[in-house]
Amino acid sequence: MNNAISNNPNYDMPDDSFFNFYFLIHKNRIFTTKIALKVGEITTALLNMKAEDMKKIYDLTVSFARFADNNMAMKNEQTMTEFVDRIIEIEQIAVTLPPYCYVNIDLKKEKQRAEIMKTKAFYGRLYDMTSEEFAEYERYKKLFSGYGIGLYIIACCIAEMSDEYFTRLKKRDESNYAIAWGAFNEYSTLSSELMASVPYYEKARVRETMDVNIGVSGMIDPDDKDKTWVVDTCEFHNAQSVIQYDFFRGMQHGRAPFRCHHCGRFFLATDSYKTFYCNEKSPENPNRTCRQIGAKNKHKEKAENNPIIQTYHKARNKYYQQKFRGSISDADYDKILHYLETMRDKAIRGKSDENGNLITYKTLEQLFEKHTLYKTLNIGGEQ
Repeated sequence: MNNAISNNPNYDMPDDSFFNFYFLIHKNRIFTTKIALKVGEITTALLNMKAEDMKKIYDLTVSFARFADNNMAMKNEQTMTEFVDRIIEIEQIAVTLPPYCYVNIDLKKEKQRAEIMKTKAFYGRLYDMTSEEFAEYERYKKLFSGYGIGLYIIACCIAEMSDEYFTRLKKRDESNYAIAWGAFNEYSTLSSELMASVPYYEKARVRETMDVNIGVSGMIDPDDKDKTWVVDTCEFHNAQSVIQYDFFRGMQHGRAPFRCHHCGRFFLATDSYKTFYCNEKSPENPNRTCRQIGAKNKHKEKAENNPIIQTYHKARNKYYQQKFRGSISDADYDKILHYLETMRDKAIRGKSDENGNLITYKTLEQLFEKHTLYKTLNIGGEQ
């Protein structure tokens, strides 16, 4: 494998694998053997993953963790074959998703490494807890019991941090992002809710201490061969740590993900300019961007402390998490989002309901309650 980084053939990095993969970091730029990125882009890609992709990798991880905990007391050909086959299934999907899609992982080589565990010469040594084989087995068990669960937990936390805390900031910079992050840690109940509802939460190993080895090296400037940089060399050992590192490094450089108030996709805010709309094509009007449409409809926007807007954001975030978990389909979520936006706009414009009563944020709280909303939209029974 040619491990020269993008646009810089004079620097070689080790081979990437699921257990060890490498980034070079210079200020707000990330270089892998595959691509050059700006900090924050990996996090934004995670938040914009398709709901079905997140659900699949989450379900596979939970299933693997359950199997590894309950079926591996006897380590024989049958159990080790299923253990390895489950790992290979997860790997094949993982390389298509952030962050692994940004590095050069040789799936054929990874499969060969995993399939060694099917041999009697390997699993016959697993009862010796001091053996190299046991250490390798534990590495696989640890990594793949937490991978999809960790991505889901991190995505939920960053989405709420953005929706409920970053959007209230008057200025978007490192200092204010740090304050908002602190407020999330102090006031948000999401972590406790996820801890109570997510199976094998503890295996995700989502914590502020990341699993990464950091060193320093020199690197030729890809844009100017006469210049040389001092760069951080980062060796990551799991996907969760990459997302956390990318997210917090982005905050240091004034870059953070925000949800577009028009299409619902996340975009990366790159300076202190305060916009709530992405610059991608609008889903319903490809000839215009969401930002253009947002500017046209700006008169509909109210102050951020408006309880109507707050009620809307709270409901949207709740149902977005349900979609992320796969509890509701993309079609049902789109129906819910359209209803939330319609009722929000009616409340902002001072409209009345069918009985002539003014629609207030209290009205919205009742209408957006799960049982009432599902009944109104004919979505079915309680999920």
